Amino acid sequence: MPRALLVFVDGIGFGSEGPQNPFTDTPLDVLGPLGGTGKSTPAEMVRIDASLGHPGLPQSATGQATIFTGIDAIALAGGHASGYPSAKLRELITRESFLGRARRSGKRAAFLNAFDEGRAEHVARVVAGLERPNRRRPPSASSVCAIADGGTLSTFADVARGHAATFDLTGELLAAAGVPAPRVSIRQAAKNVAAGAAENDLALFELFLTDTAGHSQDNEWARDEVVRTDRFLSALFEAIDTREQLVVVTSDHGNLEDLSVRTHTRAPVPLLAFGAGARDFVLGAQSLLDVAPRLLAAVSR
Repeated sequence: MPRALLVFVDGIGFGSEGPQNPFTDTPLDVLGPLGGTGKSTPAEMVRIDASLGHPGLPQSATGQATIFTGIDAIALAGGHASGYPSAKLRELITRESFLGRARRSGKRAAFLNAFDEGRAEHVARVVAGLERPNRRRPPSASSVCAIADGGTLSTFADVARGHAATFDLTGELLAAAGVPAPRVSIRQAAKNVAAGAAENDLALFELFLTDTAGHSQDNEWARDEVVRTDRFLSALFEAIDTREQLVVVTSDHGNLEDLSVRTHTRAPVPLLAFGAGARDFVLGAQSLLDVAPRLLAAVSR
């Protein structure tokens, strides 16, 4: 039975060729097609809709809730909702999370982003209704997804044992902020995530600095994040066992592909699949609604 890993990359879409698009002229192994120049990728890749037919610009809270549940969270919220998920969206994710549903069916499921112990405990208590959310940093959609139906958050100890990675991959940003995270290379971070995914039937890993860089409209930072993300994905593809593991990559909305605007975009987002069953996974996919049910189906064969 194949094991599947979803790599969620915040804020990347298919853009037009040009200087406003950091994917265009950057040498890339995996994400080249987002640059609009017809570059190839070793993954199976299709374009999917992030707006689900709703007016306005797609946003993070509802887009991520839709990806992680397979339910139209935009309709539930009454429109696109940005930032961290509301209590209503947290309830939806807790109830319908693809990781939680996998656990309920007897599968092993994990979120492979590593947190410090204090943050991990706070998120668990918030989702359990034992603490109020931190106003400046409430639980993310991915962390709510992670602990649904008895899940836990990975910690720095899991990075040290080679089975998780931090959001910045190397630990450098956390160290600069005074957080004692383990320091690793991008390649080692990819190996860690591949190893963590191999321990589970279904796993999730999140990268969100891509969206932050897109909002900054800083061309140098944007290109750096594009390169770092591509290097991570390329190393991840090398690290998995393609006979038994499937890596899926998608995003919640466009942003980084168009630095001419500070906002998100309505660009279609990528759905990539690499490894066992990759071609079947993307075949016929249309929107964010397709991601969760296909992941659950992939690990139920």
